[in-house]
This record gives sequence, C-alpha cells and structure tokens, in this order.
Amino acid sequence: MRRLFQAVNAVVFGFLGTLVISTIAIIVAMFSTRESGHRSLGPFGGVYFEAIDRADGVTSMEVGVENWTVIVVLWLVLSALAFVSILIFGWLRLYRQALIDKGPGVT
Repeated sequence: MRRLFQAVNAVVFGFLGTLVISTIAIIVAMFSTRESGHRSLGPFGGVYFEAIDRADGVTSMEVGVENWTVIVVLWLVLSALAFVSILIFGWLRLYRQALIDKGPGVT
C-alpha cells in the first residue's frame, strides 16, 4: 500500500511538473515571437504559440499542444524521476535511522 501511495505521488508530481514546464514554455514562446504568422514551438515541439494578424486589425493568438507524444513522454520521465527520488530518500532515511540506532563508537 505504501508503494502505491508513493507511485501515485510520483504520477501527480510528474503531471504538475509537465504542466509547469509546458506553461513556462508557452509564456517564453509568447515573448520570443517577433512577427505575426510565425508559430513558435515549446519544449521538443510539444506546445506551440502563434499570433495572427486578421484583416480587421485584430491580432489573434493561438496556444495549444502540437505533439501529445512529447507531453506524455515528459510526464512519464518526470514521474519516473520523482518515484526514484522518493525511493532513494526513503532508503537514506532508513540508513540514517540504522546509524542512529547503533550509537557512537559501536562497530
């Protein structure tokens, strides 16, 4: 049950990390696009931003997901890194507790 809870936490962290990275990439693409009609892509082509001048003088902006495969792979990689980090942190806590339990000077 504990591993399941850790896995769910890792998946949620991966989702939130993917969301943050994609949002920051869209914001960076917004401010780095100099001319209209140009499509700027985010991390590895996962998200895009495009500004288009219309005939009535209004500029419309489009934001979206260009490639879902990139987003899913990013989510899985971040989830795996989070799960490994949770496991390593747990092992280090157990090792620290074992050292404390032995006491000083005991070999």
